[in-house]
Amino acid sequence: MAIQIIPNFRNPRKGILQEPDERLRKVSARVGIIDETILQVGDRLVGMLRGLDRPYISWLGMAAPQIGVNLRIVAIKRGFRKYQIMVNPEVLGQKWSLPAVSGCYSLPGLYLFICPYWLKVGYLDVGGGQRTEVFRGGMAVLLKQEIDHLNGRLISD
Repeated sequence: MAIQIIPNFRNPRKGILQEPDERLRKVSARVGIIDETILQVGDRLVGMLRGLDRPYISWLGMAAPQIGVNLRIVAIKRGFRKYQIMVNPEVLGQKWSLPAVSGCYSLPGLYLFICPYWLKVGYLDVGGGQRTEVFRGGMAVLLKQEIDHLNGRLISD
């Protein structure tokens, strides 16, 4: 359960679906083969992040459902103007659940919710290689939020 603490934290951005669009509530399909279509979706996500990125923003991510694509693809910021695309990300382990404050570009508010601060994630890179990575702190909160999008969940739930 989340508590909205600031109702109008940000304005909607062009190209990003907004709640109550039902496409945000659908479970995304797994990607079978990483082909040109998948790479184009990844590029669209990275393009969105580029438009939102600022040097002072530490954690930034976008999931394919937020741009109307029902596939398990996310893009995250790994540094200023450095981004990573993850295909079929899944949570392999989580711990250290604590309160977090976060916003979502598909929602206008800022929310307080309980989220893991340690997250082990398995995913495919854009070359099709299987990767496993551990995320801590704000990056864990961010990535859990993006994976939740792939499962039709929002931080407001």
